[in-house]
Amino acid sequence: MSEDTKKAPEQKFGDQVQETQNSFINSDYIIKSHELIQQGFAVYLLSQGTNTPYKGSRGHLDASNDVRELTDMFLKYGANSNIGIILKDSGLLALDVDRHTPDKNGLQTLKQLGITPNFDDAVVETSPRNGIHVFYRVPDDLDVTKLKRNIGAGLELVTDKITVAPSVKGGVAYKHFGKSFSEANLMPDWLIELVSNVATSGNTQTGRVPKYSVKERWQMVLNGFTEGERNLQCTSISGYLLRLGIPTKVAYEIVDLVNSRSSSPLADKEINTIFRSVYEREKRRLLGGQ
Repeated sequence: MSEDTKKAPEQKFGDQVQETQNSFINSDYIIKSHELIQQGFAVYLLSQGTNTPYKGSRGHLDASNDVRELTDMFLKYGANSNIGIILKDSGLLALDVDRHTPDKNGLQTLKQLGITPNFDDAVVETSPRNGIHVFYRVPDDLDVTKLKRNIGAGLELVTDKITVAPSVKGGVAYKHFGKSFSEANLMPDWLIELVSNVATSGNTQTGRVPKYSVKERWQMVLNGFTEGERNLQCTSISGYLLRLGIPTKVAYEIVDLVNSRSSSPLADKEINTIFRSVYEREKRRLLGGQ
């Protein structure tokens, strides 16, 4: 046997080892997971191509924001494991918009509610089944534990954990669009109102009812916004005043006055953003829900 022949198996094995190492180092899943940790998220792994935890693992309960711990998990389970992030206490949540069937289309549900959202500047991921995950920052004084999860047909608020790109399910990948998670837009007022209102008649969802009564709204005018509900109350009083037909400038002055009477007022920039958003929504409503 020649010397070259003797060395061939060893060379082939070395190539395989090098190829495995390169594959691991260049894994999009690992690179993305490290980026997420840098953004402040705890990351967990799921079985490749699924949303199912690996056998013997604890799924999201194993989530870590330690690069070394996560690298050990990838070494144990595989470099192309699906990845998820913990949303709880992260300051981030997601609106899950399903588009699976005509009877379960979240965009159609929003349209029926008179809401035409613009996701162009949002942080968006598409799911393997043609769904949309829109990520938002949570206002500082908004308690997500009190918000509705099941909003309507094809609409869900996700506040605990979620699978993210570049994960794959059924051979189709999640895809990320727009900015990074850390640059997500503030939760819009229409969504805050939508997930804060009780909208039931028996067991059937029929439409939204105000979160605050007329009496409660005028108590805001007298006493200012309540700590822990400032964004919700600002949204509510802004819409209420505009729907009464009060001139826009006067309505804004009243909202600004209410804020000034609050024990912990919102920043002027936040008041402007909320009021402008409510104004645009009311303008669309007057034009026929466009």
